[in-house]
Amino acid sequence: MGSLPGVGGDIAALMAYDQAKRSTKNPEVEFGKGAKEGLVAPESANNAAVGGAYIPMLTLGIPGDAVTAVFIGALFIHGLNPGPMLMIERPEMFWFTVGNLTLANIFVLIFGLTGIRLFSKIVECPKGILIPVIFLLSIVGAYSINNSIADVWWMLGFGMLGYFFKMYGVPVGPIILGVILSRLIDDNWRRAIMSERGDLSNFFINMISSPLSATLLLAIILILLSQTPIWKKVFKPKNT
Repeated sequence: MGSLPGVGGDIAALMAYDQAKRSTKNPEVEFGKGAKEGLVAPESANNAAVGGAYIPMLTLGIPGDAVTAVFIGALFIHGLNPGPMLMIERPEMFWFTVGNLTLANIFVLIFGLTGIRLFSKIVECPKGILIPVIFLLSIVGAYSINNSIADVWWMLGFGMLGYFFKMYGVPVGPIILGVILSRLIDDNWRRAIMSERGDLSNFFINMISSPLSATLLLAIILILLSQTPIWKKVFKPKNT
């Protein structure tokens, strides 16, 4: 998760949005057109992912997102090594971080409640002003990552692709998850095969023999089966 910026928050927000869309039977406004459930769920999940990103950073020295990657760099500059020994050698840093996260959530609540009227005015901003500003910020953000104009062209290309997906009703969420997770899947697949020295039989045997891997594999199979038409037809509750 640390190899891609903002992955934890993005995945949490997408999963929360999908769950809200599934669980909300009769929304006042359709999802994608301003449903409040579709706004609250991703933002809450995104905020909740911040604390989860700090845990591997403090305990293992592995950044959970772009913010924690910056924090790791700052800790190294000050002579601190994130990892298991950090809480033993410098326990005050751990509790300082916990206190910062607690205060951050409190201030988010305060500013969110007091500034809701001001923030709501942004929604009322005319599209002729809002769209060029968003477009400009998207270009600046895409260029600033690697200072490459090629990233801007990639951003524009995927923006047009997303527009056609929306026109033809193709769900964008699974595609975004695939783009985000594809590199992680490839890296970990290569690492797992290298650990078994290219022997696929040992790889699958160890996957089944390990309780953790077997549990995760079973959960994935059940999730896939729950989405198949046959499974839904068999377990569909009958009307009485």
